[in-house]
Amino acid sequence: MVIFNIKKTLLEQKRINLSGNLYHKTQLDFAYYNNYIEGSTITPDETASIYDTGTILTSSDKVIVLKDATETKNHFTLFKYMLDTIDDELTEEMIKKFHFILKDGTLTDSEKEWFNVGEYKKKRILLVILLLLFLMKFLKI
Repeated sequence: MVIFNIKKTLLEQKRINLSGNLYHKTQLDFAYYNNYIEGSTITPDETASIYDTGTILTSSDKVIVLKDATETKNHFTLFKYMLDTIDDELTEEMIKKFHFILKDGTLTDSEKEWFNVGEYKKKRILLVILLLLFLMKFLKI
C-alpha cells in the first residue's frame, strides 16, 4: 500500500509541478547523485537552479562543463518519462530509451563513435550497468 501511495503521490505532484514536494526533491536528488557518481562537478544548489529556473547560478570563478549541465537537464526529462511509463513492462527497448534520453546531446563526436547512445556500447562501462540496475530497482516503486 505504501508503494502505491508513493507512486500516486509522485504522479500527482508531477502533474501540479510545485517546488518543495516529494517529486521536486526526488528530481533534484536523482539528477545530482547520478551525475555525481559519474564525476560531474555540478553541486546540489546548481542542480536545483537548473531544475527550478533553467539557469546555473555559480561563483564567478567556477567553470561549468556543458556536458554536465546537459546531462543534469536530461535527468529531469528521464525521471518524468520513467513516471509516465512506470506501469509498463521493463523491456530492453525501454532501457535503451532511458539511455538515449539521459545521454542525448552530451557527447563529443569522438565519444559518439564508441558510446552508441540508445544502443549497446562498443566499450564496456561498469557505471552504466550500475545505473541500469538502479533504474530497474527504481521502477519497482
